Amino acid sequence: MSKILIVDDDPHLIELLTEILDILGYSSEFIAKPKFLFQILETESFDLILMDYYMPEIDGVTLLKELKAHPVYGSIPVIMLTSELDDHLLAKCFESGAEDFINKPISELVLDSRIKSVLTKQTQLKEIARQKGELEEMLNTVKRYSVELKTEVEAKDQALNLLKDTFGGMAEGVVTLDSHFLIQMISPEASRVLDVEESSCIGKPASAILGTTIAGPNGVLLECVKNGSSVSRIDSQLLCPSGSIIPIILSISPLSSPSGNDGWIVFFWNRREAESYLQRQAKVGTFGSMVSCDPKMKDIFQLIDNVAPSNATVMIQGESGTGKELVARELHLRSRRAQMPFHAVNCAAIPSNLLESEFFGHEKGAFTGAQNMKKGRFELANGGTMLLDEIGEIPIELQSKLLRALQEQKFERVGGTQSIQVDVRIIASTNRDLWKMVQEQQFREDLYYRLDVVSINLPPLKERLQDVSLLITSFIEDLNKKEHRQIKNVSADALQYLVNYTWPGNIRELYHVIEYAFAVGKGNILRKQHLPDKIRKKKDDETKEAKPVQSEKEMILRALEQTNFRKGKAAALLGISPNTLYRKRKKYNL
Repeated sequence: MSKILIVDDDPHLIELLTEILDILGYSSEFIAKPKFLFQILETESFDLILMDYYMPEIDGVTLLKELKAHPVYGSIPVIMLTSELDDHLLAKCFESGAEDFINKPISELVLDSRIKSVLTKQTQLKEIARQKGELEEMLNTVKRYSVELKTEVEAKDQALNLLKDTFGGMAEGVVTLDSHFLIQMISPEASRVLDVEESSCIGKPASAILGTTIAGPNGVLLECVKNGSSVSRIDSQLLCPSGSIIPIILSISPLSSPSGNDGWIVFFWNRREAESYLQRQAKVGTFGSMVSCDPKMKDIFQLIDNVAPSNATVMIQGESGTGKELVARELHLRSRRAQMPFHAVNCAAIPSNLLESEFFGHEKGAFTGAQNMKKGRFELANGGTMLLDEIGEIPIELQSKLLRALQEQKFERVGGTQSIQVDVRIIASTNRDLWKMVQEQQFREDLYYRLDVVSINLPPLKERLQDVSLLITSFIEDLNKKEHRQIKNVSADALQYLVNYTWPGNIRELYHVIEYAFAVGKGNILRKQHLPDKIRKKKDDETKEAKPVQSEKEMILRALEQTNFRKGKAAALLGISPNTLYRKRKKYNL
């Protein structure tokens, strides 16, 4: 169990942090006076320190500098706690050695995430240090062997065998390159992540196996060569020979000897597998650009991950604004076609008489106004993925031609006679009941079955209200970047208004509501008066009809009854976290 030290002069915050850390499974101690910091460090060991920036005896940055200068305790990671979000303040914290910061008031979710991130980073740094020591020892061994071996070739073979033995059991992928950037050795984990055989990689250019982002003309490796330096734990991506793109954490170091540069060693960690691990460990699931703690959505995330590498046609169904295009893009980005084009066609936005030309293109002179040949979306998306958004709006007379193009991956441009062969993965989406349209003879049954190979049904936002606060946090982060603002959160009463709303426009409507609040709100907290009238009016009307609540206990009980005792939804309705709801239920014996 990791042990955490709290350094803060606020007894209420100490009590809250101690309680949260206990729930999260951490052991903790605290000191209210910073002058006792080094005394307690002499008697007890800690994995992490949570330190307040503002304290009466000494400010947090000064104390942080003293700690980082200490020869024994300077390696303990520190997360600063601050009630101000000031760029200059944050810069001072990071320059003084802080690993991260958390803004007050403390969010349990943010606290848990930041602590896990820092502790994971420390573990990885220790592992890298251990591996570096092993590598140095291994290189020294290689040098000793080279004296005894008869030829340089035998020495290199011995070195490669040592590398294989050293890196064979590592959790990260390892690739070594010679001075000409040709692959010398690839570890089993690297072969697995890249989906390649070791024998097919040896002697190949690094760019052909790792991709141009790492080893191309403008890649990270060339920057290391130009600067004569290494890189450690940067975000990058593998462009695999199969065509898939894998986000990774990358480290590159030179392999040198007294005679010069012998080559390079590349370490990488698969970020998607780390993401999957965090999803299994935490109740909140992040999946690409999507976020949810709803069990149905987590099942959908898993389905997307399973289906993405295949070429199967996918039908995405859901109300308008539920995120159908986000799902389609995630299917593309996690597929082997990720490096190829992604084309989205809104079938409802294109006049029916132009749809055929939009899909298949046209030859010069095919119709009035066709002054030049034009390639259609199928041709432009060749090798990649095409999303047919609002597929139910396609006229019945065009559906037979679309069916042939899907089945044979072949078509002719409008006004042309030459068949064009393509390789396109099709994803369709709709907010209509296609099967009902089939029964009403508005949609071809054979086309329906051709599209509905894998079906993904997105629930409306009103069925996943526990996600409202998560989505709001994500939208605030996005809009802060776009609008150059520093909005921290929404107030508790505003959150209750938002959770109580039925969201007929789903996630898209929620985003526009937060965007509206950004436009009219001037502080760093979005409050209920910043919400559109339609949301405040609906909540106020319901409040007038509701029975007055006499106590906190009755309020909690009513929220539980309204949500059929679903704790997550009840917590969202009350504007508190599930952990806070758990403590209050325990307090009132509910």
